Amino acid sequence: MNHLRLPSRVCASVLTLVVVTCLAPSAGAQELVLTGELGLGSGVEGGTVDGQTEWQRARTRLTAGSTFHVDEFPEEAWGFRAFVEFEPRAGVGAEGRYLRWLSDSFGAYAGVTAAFAPETLFGGGIGLEFNIPLAEKTRLYVEPSFTALPLGTDLPSGSVLMWGLLSVGVSLDL
Repeated sequence: MNHLRLPSRVCASVLTLVVVTCLAPSAGAQELVLTGELGLGSGVEGGTVDGQTEWQRARTRLTAGSTFHVDEFPEEAWGFRAFVEFEPRAGVGAEGRYLRWLSDSFGAYAGVTAAFAPETLFGGGIGLEFNIPLAEKTRLYVEPSFTALPLGTDLPSGSVLMWGLLSVGVSLDL
């Protein structure tokens, strides 16, 4: 008799859990807010060769990514961007960043950057982001940044490669 009570208790417990879960109202918890971004950028890149820093025009790049934050803390955001360099040479890479909004339209960020092809580069960068509202959920962003890349196989004479970039694009709340 005792061996029949255990399965029926388990079934009753599972059934109760399912009913309570289905009938419970949704909680007013935190929501994740996503933003999609698409932009174009270029600037200067340089490195030290024979004791002198030499600068040249950086590759033009197309960037696409997303930034997300919790609705209760809109001033703190995390983001990911992929980039494709297409002129004068091709390349592919990505960037992860932490963004701190200082006002509704101005923020500063720090992150890590990696280029994967045709050679590898890895480093960190800082930048600013300015947003200009275009519509309710759409903004134009202007983003100056500086990145230092001390690791990888595409370094000039073993020095640190530096990028000073200016990107412009569109940001859309998803």
